[in-house]
Amino acid sequence: MLIIRKYSTIVILTLTIVVGIFNNITIYAQEGNQTLGEENATKVGHSSEENQYNKTTTTVRDSVTILLQDAIVPGTDFLHLYDSTPAHIMNGHIALKAPCTADSSSPTQVLIGSAPNMTAATLENIPALSTPGEQCLYHVDLIPNGNVTTITDIALSNPTEDEIEFPPTSSVVIGINEVMKGEEHAYTENAVNATEPEHTE
Repeated sequence: MLIIRKYSTIVILTLTIVVGIFNNITIYAQEGNQTLGEENATKVGHSSEENQYNKTTTTVRDSVTILLQDAIVPGTDFLHLYDSTPAHIMNGHIALKAPCTADSSSPTQVLIGSAPNMTAATLENIPALSTPGEQCLYHVDLIPNGNVTTITDIALSNPTEDEIEFPPTSSVVIGINEVMKGEEHAYTENAVNATEPEHTE
């Protein structure tokens, strides 16, 4: 009888230890799963924040100076000056020094938009730095509004039938202050898709 009680006590103690070990493993596994869940939730939170950030604008400072002396733009033709694709220009300016008439107007147009959809911008004359009848300095704001909701391209256009030849000191300065992430031009993607060969079995 003593031997049976002794073995019974050993068996009970062994079972108690085994049950305790399994309980601890279950609790640890639950805690581990909870920790992984929290980490994944944190990662999802960061991903959402990054997606939200990608939709906001980014401050940059890109400045391009183009000397136009001796450049010729034939009638109804243009010079493509700047392309920010895939980024959209949200804030910037253009300073254009070009030939002008006696009333300070210029036959040259500045086109802005997203090619091929571009619109002539309003040229704001700077009288203090202009010589009517010779050359005038003009300012253009690069801020999407009105009919121009997307700006990726800037061009210099000659809407007249006669060619425009730019004299010495003619120039255009493009300054970009703020951009926003955008997508590639749809026509570019279509062109790429159109040139891809078909796969045949």
